[in-house]
Amino acid sequence: MSVNLLYKILLVIFAYLLGSFPTAFVIFKVRSGDDIRKYGSGNVGGTNVLRTSGALYGSVTMICDVIKGFLSILFVYLFFPASYVLYIFTSVAVLLGHVYPVFLKFKGGKGVSTAGGMIIATCVLPFSGANLILRLTPAIVIVLIVIIIFLTTRIMSIGSIIAAIINPIIFYICKYSNHIIIAAIIWSIIVIVAHRENIKRLIKGEERKITKNKK
Repeated sequence: MSVNLLYKILLVIFAYLLGSFPTAFVIFKVRSGDDIRKYGSGNVGGTNVLRTSGALYGSVTMICDVIKGFLSILFVYLFFPASYVLYIFTSVAVLLGHVYPVFLKFKGGKGVSTAGGMIIATCVLPFSGANLILRLTPAIVIVLIVIIIFLTTRIMSIGSIIAAIINPIIFYICKYSNHIIIAAIIWSIIVIVAHRENIKRLIKGEERKITKNKK
């Protein structure tokens, strides 16, 4: 095994462990001394922290999860910018780590914020030869979709699911490289699968809304 290959394998493992860091669990534990899995939806993610602990803690959780996704893509760009396969494996690893974290018996969040961090990093870093405005289009469109749908419905999962569906389509329209489109398709599948219970509740009209006075 070459040293170069070993470094790539270690980066993928690191990405998974980085994704596995249970941000919501840790922040809620520090704040209340309790287990977030006992409250709200029981999900270990930023939306549940937002629902149970308010906008401040929810926002901090989501930002930290965004950073996890951003860093995984940044490391690929800094050390192996021409390794397209590594880009796919590393990005999928950090997302799987968030959704199936080894530190919480493989039961984590829905992956939306972490995927958002990867989308932002992919658009900001010059992976694509397109001009800056065209490069930023996927991130802008997807963020706007989530925000507008959430503010309209007060249901985070709807915007997240729709954004996941549109995600690879936007990358394709903006003429991103094939390996990025392939990675985006995999991200979307993981996020949608993680939302399968939300989809069932949406169909039944039982999905919870997040309101300002909800605790």
